[in-house]
Amino acid sequence: MSTYKARGQLRVITAPITTRNYDSSFTLPIPPRVTAHLGLDDRSRVVWNDLNEFAWVGPDVRGTVDGSPFIGIMPEALWRRVIDNVIKLRIDPTHRSE
Repeated sequence: MSTYKARGQLRVITAPITTRNYDSSFTLPIPPRVTAHLGLDDRSRVVWNDLNEFAWVGPDVRGTVDGSPFIGIMPEALWRRVIDNVIKLRIDPTHRSE
């Protein structure tokens, strides 16, 4: 969702992408054309109420071939829905140190 530098280290704020059965009121489906383009399972969903902030690269995450945290651009309408939900419910990221 976001990146910034702190003490010379790249930090990221992420919203998980999952295929697990999370509460649908806290997830948004990723459109099929986007999952196909990114090589994701077509059941992929963004979990917008479980933000994490950590140093890149962190545990349980995969970077791209070049090590970047960016796998692609989210459609603006989906991005806006995620951000609107985060703001509406005042979701703060969990700060991770591992």
